[in-house]
Amino acid sequence: MKRLIPVLVMILAAFASPAKAQNGLTLRTVTLDAGHGGNDPGCISADGLTKEKDIALDVVKRLNRMLKEYYTDLNIVLTRSKDVFVPLEDRAKISNAANSDLFISVHVNAAVNSRANGFSVHCLGQSQRGNDLFGGNLDLVKRENSVILLEEDYEAKYEGFDPDDPESYIFFSLIQNAHLGHSLQFADNVARSMADGSPIRNNRGISQDPFWVLWRTASPAVLIEIGFMSNPTDLEKLRSEEGREKIAACIFSAFKKFKKSYDSSSSVPTGIQISN
Repeated sequence: MKRLIPVLVMILAAFASPAKAQNGLTLRTVTLDAGHGGNDPGCISADGLTKEKDIALDVVKRLNRMLKEYYTDLNIVLTRSKDVFVPLEDRAKISNAANSDLFISVHVNAAVNSRANGFSVHCLGQSQRGNDLFGGNLDLVKRENSVILLEEDYEAKYEGFDPDDPESYIFFSLIQNAHLGHSLQFADNVARSMADGSPIRNNRGISQDPFWVLWRTASPAVLIEIGFMSNPTDLEKLRSEEGREKIAACIFSAFKKFKKSYDSSSSVPTGIQISN
């Protein structure tokens, strides 16, 4: 943890100055992030035939197509467009270098209990329960953040952060996300759209969790777990082209609503329900 202190000082200073003006907001650039890839398959189905990295990339490509067809002047950035490994830090860097106005990361969940099912939406921030930053999602957070262990120089690059050590997450509570309001707004749009139109209807809600890639992204950012690889019913929908198309369409619908609101107002919404 001592090695994290210098990094904390630097990052807190960066968040003290908003990167974008709060007046005249326009959503010009969006970064689409397909989770995992290459030698990092993510979650794998029980029969070994379906991998998270492939499902996530397929949904992102479908979403990319929809956005291009509807918004001819929107700059769309993909952290990966094929089956390659992209470090968590680089995913954030790609988004930041493009000066993105929104970061959308697509993943697939898994659990030991095959009855667990549904979708969930995550953004970075302090939970409503006080200093409990990530509640019951520690296993999910640790699994998604553990991708850094596949990088040869992860100890130097991530300044001693250990995804398996709960104490490493303490420093997340010291960071105030300047984009939390808009992140929550988009998360709410996604949750509502998915509940209405996704073939995977169980809404597990919106939660605020310390995902590294969300923390390092200098824009409103959400991570969407579109279903459970470990649940037979969810898996059937994830394997279906029609199912993946509907999931992408739901995220697209949420984006349209968010962009309209983002472009017309700089106000921050209130009253969004966060999962406990």
